[in-house]
Amino acid sequence: MIISAIIVGAVILLALIIKGIGKPRGFRLYKEELPDELGIHGGNGFEDIVHSLEDSLPKAYVQQVKQRMQGRNTKDDEVEWTFFEIKRYFLLNAVIKDVPMFSAKVDEVWHEMIMFTVDYERFTDRFFSRFLHHQPNLETTPSPQPDKRAFFDWVYAHLFNITGNSRLLWGKFFQHPLDKSTLQDFQRLSEDELLDRYFLRNGKWEKQQRALIQTLKEEINAAQKRKKAGGSTYFKKTAKKGNVSNELLLQGFVFYSLYKATNFSSHMNELLLYKKTMYAGDAASYSGYSCSSPGEDNRHHHQHDGGHYHHDSGSSCSSSNCSSSSCSSSSCGSGCSSS
Repeated sequence: MIISAIIVGAVILLALIIKGIGKPRGFRLYKEELPDELGIHGGNGFEDIVHSLEDSLPKAYVQQVKQRMQGRNTKDDEVEWTFFEIKRYFLLNAVIKDVPMFSAKVDEVWHEMIMFTVDYERFTDRFFSRFLHHQPNLETTPSPQPDKRAFFDWVYAHLFNITGNSRLLWGKFFQHPLDKSTLQDFQRLSEDELLDRYFLRNGKWEKQQRALIQTLKEEINAAQKRKKAGGSTYFKKTAKKGNVSNELLLQGFVFYSLYKATNFSSHMNELLLYKKTMYAGDAASYSGYSCSSPGEDNRHHHQHDGGHYHHDSGSSCSSSNCSSSSCSSSSCGSGCSSS
């Protein structure tokens, strides 16, 4: 009788363990403090864009949006971090033309903001001097848009400090090389031509845009000189010495985009491992970036990582900056369009 009871108990315990293993784990963020001023890098007047953004968002409007999110049982830290990242996304939209939405979690905040139609219109008019449209993706086949993701990563990293939660919400950074045609454009085109092709020209942030253009031009020139002086061995030797600064990472990003595009991610992940940051995370958990079609749910893939969970997400939405004289759109697939 006792043996039978032990066997039954063991079977029940085993069933509970199996059930627990199979149960999807919830989305959790790292316990990090929100950086001041959106974690913007100092210099070149980038702080001015942050101040303009904050001034354009009334506190009452922000509080209403957060309350709606909390009403959907969203945890407080997720509310704060996703709102933090949507502000970073808006700042990117004020600087460059093509900004796909690569995070389903951040996109949810955008949806909530649009629910307050009058407040949202006033905000976008004040900050962008036009209405920022939110477009659904009608493409049935998801598109990860690696070229656009690479440029997104480059601009994001030059504007902001990338935190662990940035990676959890946007997916891993520096997994795709900068597009060959983009690199060629920044080598041969003038600043004015690049402003027209890649940046949102409204006269407000031209100083900051020109600074970004000059930075990429300089990084390309440095990569070309590095190629003549020994190539990728420089990055590996420097990394092994423990001297992996953010500047070195970005130099490696451009160098490997130019000369190691076919096996880019392996080179960058090797460099990132030495950095020991949250930029790339566990290479085994990487599942790429994609956008879901209207008939699919935005699925969030969770993998255990020291008590936290990876979240590689895509969104089925995009933005378009439109005015009577110009309109530029960004999308998560060829089915997106601007209006």
